[in-house]
Amino acid sequence: MVTLIVLLSAAILIADSRLPSSLCAYVAFTAATLWLGYDPRAGAAHLALFACVGALKIVAGPLAISLLARKYAVPRNLAPSITAPWRIVVAACVAFAAYEIARMPAFANLARADAVLYAIFASICTIVLHRNLLAHAIGLLALGSAMSLAGAVFAPGLPGSMELAGTFDAVIAALVAVLLARALVTYDPRLDVASLRELRG
Repeated sequence: MVTLIVLLSAAILIADSRLPSSLCAYVAFTAATLWLGYDPRAGAAHLALFACVGALKIVAGPLAISLLARKYAVPRNLAPSITAPWRIVVAACVAFAAYEIARMPAFANLARADAVLYAIFASICTIVLHRNLLAHAIGLLALGSAMSLAGAVFAPGLPGSMELAGTFDAVIAALVAVLLARALVTYDPRLDVASLRELRG
């Protein structure tokens, strides 16, 4: 069930073009990846670290994006580069590619390898297929969650500090994108990255 939530929410991140629903999909995606990556046998220290990571991923990033969008009345459309039917086709192709790659000998013995690969590919597609800077911030946050899940599945002995470092990088990258969006919103409220070409001197 949790794996299905990861797959569906990742597909929504690719196919959707509305900021509120994309943020909801991201929160569901991140909560599900955290659930899959949590080791119930871990001690209190790991639980505290896990809670810190969860707060950064689920609260800090989405809250910053929501506050920016509300304060500056940023359009809720994430400016997709292709139409909705083609985005759905991309989501299906990415799912097929993740499934096929997970069947390779290197991944065949790993549980949920297909879900992990799809989560990573979907996060990248979220960035590539949308022109709005806020979509890029959401994609970066989702990629951080996907990489944390990949660490838990592919390298279960990975220290928690490594996961925290990866999460910190993803959150900082997303917050930098949000601050950049804040600086540019007066120039172009659409926050369309295509308009950045006009800023060249």
